[in-house]
Amino acid sequence: METRAQKRANEEAYERTNPFKWMIDQIIRFRYLIGLIFLILIVALNLNGSSIGSWDKIVSERSDNKTSDVIFGENREVRSDEWMVQTPFYFSQAESDYPVVNKQYGKEGQNMIIAYNSPVKDWTVIGKPFNWGFLFLGKERGLSFYWGFKIIGMLLLSFEMVMILTKRNKYLSLLGSFWLTFSPAIQWWFMQHVGDLIFFTLAIMVASYHYIANHEKKLLRLFMMGLIVINGIGFVLVLYPAHQVPLVYLIVFWLLGTLIHFRKELVLDIWDLPIIIGGLGIIGIVLFHFYNTSKDAIDATLNTIYPGRREASGGGRPPSDYFYFLTNWKLPFADFKFHGTNNGEVASYFNFFPLTVLLSPFIIFTKQGKEEKYLGAILGLFCCFMFGWTFFGYSHSIAKVLMLTYVTSTRGLVTLGFGSVLLSLWMIHFIWEYVRVPGWVKLIFLGLILALANHSLVTSVMGLYFNRFEMLMTLIVFALILFSLLFKLKKIFLLTMSLVVLASGIFVNPVVHGTGAIDKKTLAEEIVRIKKEDPEAVWLSEGDLYNFTPALGVNTINSVRFYPDMKLWHKIDPKHKHEKIYNRYAHTRAFITADKTKFYLDRPDNFTVNINFTDCKKLGIKYVISNRPLQDYNPLNYAQFEQIYGPDEDKWSIYQLSFTSGDTQATITEDPVGGTEDYQEIPQQAPNDYEYIN
Repeated sequence: METRAQKRANEEAYERTNPFKWMIDQIIRFRYLIGLIFLILIVALNLNGSSIGSWDKIVSERSDNKTSDVIFGENREVRSDEWMVQTPFYFSQAESDYPVVNKQYGKEGQNMIIAYNSPVKDWTVIGKPFNWGFLFLGKERGLSFYWGFKIIGMLLLSFEMVMILTKRNKYLSLLGSFWLTFSPAIQWWFMQHVGDLIFFTLAIMVASYHYIANHEKKLLRLFMMGLIVINGIGFVLVLYPAHQVPLVYLIVFWLLGTLIHFRKELVLDIWDLPIIIGGLGIIGIVLFHFYNTSKDAIDATLNTIYPGRREASGGGRPPSDYFYFLTNWKLPFADFKFHGTNNGEVASYFNFFPLTVLLSPFIIFTKQGKEEKYLGAILGLFCCFMFGWTFFGYSHSIAKVLMLTYVTSTRGLVTLGFGSVLLSLWMIHFIWEYVRVPGWVKLIFLGLILALANHSLVTSVMGLYFNRFEMLMTLIVFALILFSLLFKLKKIFLLTMSLVVLASGIFVNPVVHGTGAIDKKTLAEEIVRIKKEDPEAVWLSEGDLYNFTPALGVNTINSVRFYPDMKLWHKIDPKHKHEKIYNRYAHTRAFITADKTKFYLDRPDNFTVNINFTDCKKLGIKYVISNRPLQDYNPLNYAQFEQIYGPDEDKWSIYQLSFTSGDTQATITEDPVGGTEDYQEIPQQAPNDYEYIN
């Protein structure tokens, strides 16, 4: 019988002669160089992962005769936070030379540090490494740099993180880097809070570990503190406490576990004081500068009806929610439209948290790997802490003290899933190396997990999403993964998990060439032409076009705002009767009307305002984009609409608005727009339900 040393020697000899393993080893060895080459290629080829092609369904007429810029995959309309909000914000910044307060939004402008971490020429950009490309590469390739840097950086950070968790198991670490980066919970929210915060959290955890683990290397300590400074600033500036609060707990838990792990070796020296104080000082100075320049915007955001005053109670998640990862493989290929939710909300992390709980007695009482248990224990405590909040909830007083009232249980599931992946990777390595579990116990655990998974599938909304064959195959593949994990069939596990991870993640976002979906539209080019001739003009965009015009750098009354423009709305609502409607993060649809000005709340993050002619004059609106025949208002002899563009293929027209010399307008009994075959009522329903709000 082979000894462990002989077995390892044979495995090493096999690795040296296996060309596939040799190739994997070279990829791992030169990973940073390969990452740099891929980043250069992505920027040079002008590629990105944005779904801005979704604008083609709203504005389709192009000047370059192309029908789509998508090279691979498909646009994700459900990710409107990305293509309808964040990417236009970034383009608007590029058109305005990256100000802190972008005056193209309403009357007061909008603070763009708060607005989805948009690129700004300000000290706070230190904490936004994804955005650095915008400042020196321009709009198009800046977007390419954003996507390329973020995905390559996350792959490299995830690899280093799993190397720590698995004591440098390079093959499990390679799997872990793709497992984390291409988890659907990250890919469906890649450009928003989840993608940003997971990136920053990984960087802080990796840097803090290596600062402590390699304490004798002064230059490395300095470099790691630099990473902590950059990502620490970025972490705070995301300003989304529903994810930030639990991730802060994870970072704190991690630091404690690391300090306990290295408690015998760690000795502070004279260099620690200037490095630590200097790093924290830089973070403090930048954040103080941010607060000083953005105080009004921060206060306005915190005082919004949604999400500023939202208070969570925790608990209430059914057991099936913890098995939503079983849908991951299908989400890129079929929409999830049940009970008001969607693909982005269901997307989660494939993990083995329930199995880890079952195996915990064997892990705790095994005599081997004692020092490695600290990191696993700390991750396990974090996962149990978050499971308790999402499943049971805590008393309001405890939740208030712990700041968990900012964390809805649905958002808590996301950070629980992230922690569970880290714990799962640690657990896999640990049981493969140190733990011996009787075969019959493994089979019992396998049966219990499969029973829970099956119950979750058939009793939840997942039963509506899968047909019977898909449900059966999902359980079979899950069983194969669990069996190969428990019985240490490492090659089968690595191969099967790799396929599941890649199928779940790489097909989520498209591969896109350029930004023609916005820039190469005939409507966009006409807007830009008018802007050059009349740069100070105020615009209103009807329908779902509200955040298209800011991307072109024109001053737009209605758009997407992170906090309300009170100066704007108080002009037409002087008694503040409708403040509860517009005092929120909101997509703002607006329509011109001869009737009274009215506000309608469509969803927690969306409202519609119908603006009377008189109020249009108060707001100084000069150009209106609409797909309704606004010239039919002209016979009222007050507001005059001159059609200067269109209608195009989507019936969009640009009207120049002027007013007659009279101070009053005709009294009407009904809105006269129409009287032709193109008659269209002002719609009051919300636009397509792009996302479920919680």
